[in-house]
Amino acid sequence: MYLINKYSGVAEEVSDAGMQGEESEKVITRTSDRKKNPGRKVSKSSTTAPGEFTRSSDRKPRYPKKTANEPREAPAHSSKSYAVWLLARRDYSAVNLRKKLVMRGYSEEQADEALQFVIANNFQNDKRFAEQRSRGAENRAGNVRIEMTLRQKGIAPDLAREQVGQLGPEEERVVLAASKFAAHVSRESMTPELKAKIYRFLAYRGFSSKAIRVAIDSLNRAATAQREE
Repeated sequence: MYLINKYSGVAEEVSDAGMQGEESEKVITRTSDRKKNPGRKVSKSSTTAPGEFTRSSDRKPRYPKKTANEPREAPAHSSKSYAVWLLARRDYSAVNLRKKLVMRGYSEEQADEALQFVIANNFQNDKRFAEQRSRGAENRAGNVRIEMTLRQKGIAPDLAREQVGQLGPEEERVVLAASKFAAHVSRESMTPELKAKIYRFLAYRGFSSKAIRVAIDSLNRAATAQREE
């Protein structure tokens, strides 16, 4: 039998015994052709003992989960230092700060003691907290929304109402909140659909009906003046 040598291009005679030997010794050229060695010994570390987990999904949590009614253990540091640390990160109302301390694991007495400490040193002040929150939202929300938000944060109703009364007139602030629709009104005019959309937008943010009418009239006047130019 003759075969062509792929390097020299010359036909060479090959014996039948050589062909059988070549067939018996197959060369693996692809990774997918390789098979695991059936005679490979398995180390003891690769075997799984009863109760042993071999996958991440099989591993149990390191710490058991606590139930909702199970109290947390109080930290080693005092409630005063923890309250100061919380206020250094962000401001809290007195009510919410006390809740935060109790949830952390401090007793009612420890939470009250920490609250008295931070108030006496002016680290916490409800009036300052209410002023910061209301000033930050005065151009985006109406009086009703701001007062409701302050009360949800734990501010007393009288203080929340007093702080809202110190803000600028709602009829002036609503114009800034509605300014995002100025381009739409100039382009499409004040259609009933757009008017209803503006009304819903401002009402959701707590502006009164009177303030919303002021905002819509202001948008109409601005769009008319722009078209006349």
